[in-house]
Amino acid sequence: MWFNKKPKTQLQRLAQLLVKKSGTTTVEIARVLPSTTPTRRLSDMREKGWTITYKLKDDGQTKIYFGTPPKV
Repeated sequence: MWFNKKPKTQLQRLAQLLVKKSGTTTVEIARVLPSTTPTRRLSDMREKGWTITYKLKDDGQTKIYFGTPPKV
């Protein structure tokens, strides 16, 4: 994944993935972040006030995550 301006932190990168209209999966998160625990990064975002939701893909197993930033 390429970014117009490369985010500096893992959470900044994750924020860009979560606000995409198509959402993101844990596999995509793991590709972009140098982290072995993408779900922990999602928890970090929740702790920072983000609303994280997911939908199941057609296969019924893969979760597609979406995020809404906190209101300032």
